[in-house]
Amino acid sequence: MLRILRITPHFYRTGKWPIGFDPVGGLQNQSWTIAQGMDRAGAAQTVLTTYIPGSPRRVQLSATMRVKCTGFWLPEFLAGPLLCFSWFLGAIPELLRARHRYDVVHIHFNHSIWCRIIAVIVSRLKIPLVVSMNTQLWSGLQSALRLKGKPYDITRWLEKLALTSADRVVALTETFGRNTASELGLDASRVDVIPDAVDVDAFRRPIAPSALRAFRAEHGIPEGRAIVSFIGRVSAEKGWRDLPKLVERLSEKGAFLLICGDGPDRRKLEAALAAISRPGWWAITGFVAPSEVKKALKISDVMILPSRREVFGSVLLEAMAADVPAVAYAVGGVADVAGTPEALALVPEGRREEFADRTLQLLADGEARDVLVARGHRRVRDFSLDSAVALNLDLYASVLAGSKNGSRHPIEILALQEDGGPPDGA
Repeated sequence: MLRILRITPHFYRTGKWPIGFDPVGGLQNQSWTIAQGMDRAGAAQTVLTTYIPGSPRRVQLSATMRVKCTGFWLPEFLAGPLLCFSWFLGAIPELLRARHRYDVVHIHFNHSIWCRIIAVIVSRLKIPLVVSMNTQLWSGLQSALRLKGKPYDITRWLEKLALTSADRVVALTETFGRNTASELGLDASRVDVIPDAVDVDAFRRPIAPSALRAFRAEHGIPEGRAIVSFIGRVSAEKGWRDLPKLVERLSEKGAFLLICGDGPDRRKLEAALAAISRPGWWAITGFVAPSEVKKALKISDVMILPSRREVFGSVLLEAMAADVPAVAYAVGGVADVAGTPEALALVPEGRREEFADRTLQLLADGEARDVLVARGHRRVRDFSLDSAVALNLDLYASVLAGSKNGSRHPIEILALQEDGGPPDGA
């Protein structure tokens, strides 16, 4: 049985969290989804993630998958800024024992420096290491500090050090992988493209009308209105500043904006929405569990993603799986997700009025919605959980065999599966 230590600062667990917590949606989604798929494939996994004060330290998700939460107890006002640092310190003892307990370590990078330092430590311990580039370190830090030019390339140096410490690096899209390899001078043959995955069947299962009514009642979502949903972290890069103006446009046409998510800018968003004086035309749920996201999509007519920076945008796959058309800015890996012909309504970055126009057009034009839904129905098959599991197993086998060549392209794996099952060694 393959033994995997999966390291991720954001990982979903059921239950209510007793303190304010800012889960990073895309990373939490991706690590949770692939862990579930690998569990069904028979791998033994330990997930090393952050300790949220007041929640359990250990969670047994199945006979072969457990979650270990490391870090110190922190008061609520420190939990946000220090959670990742606390997790890093608490993880060190587990890392020192990992060499004799696990076959491979897989780290999912968030924006913090601590994931990068963990990668360097694991490499020095001579443990086979795979790193997934979910979020860039340099873009976030240098942008926040407004540093430009080669004298300030310390963040890029650290990113390169961490990525070259890994036996192999996973990129979510070909564009992101190619650009990152070029930007940092990485050996492109060590970068494998394994996109986010979605359990399509889970999003297509019917939900009881009573459960949907309860969801509406809990969050103040009216019946009889068109629903546009934003599902994601409430932060600058996700484009929350577009939402108040969008509420004005939607309310004029009788449509309601549902915002599912939480994040560092939630209070700013609430203040901006209150200032436009459109009570009853929007609702913010706060962070919701994956099961609640399915309910939100089930009642949605259109989903929007106004991100200014997006490596992938896994919620777009969920919208496709749920047969909900989506409007998004064409940034980062979003165009790769849309495919050809485009399964998303793409808008050039920053064109707020055009973004609102496309959203209203989809609400009014059932034929245009049907076209996007049909394209999404076909496109989402390229991101099945089975293919992602096969690609990860293939990658792990290659790393353990000491191969320095890139793993097979996702299309090749899919073709093998369609011909009769997973590839040899998977």
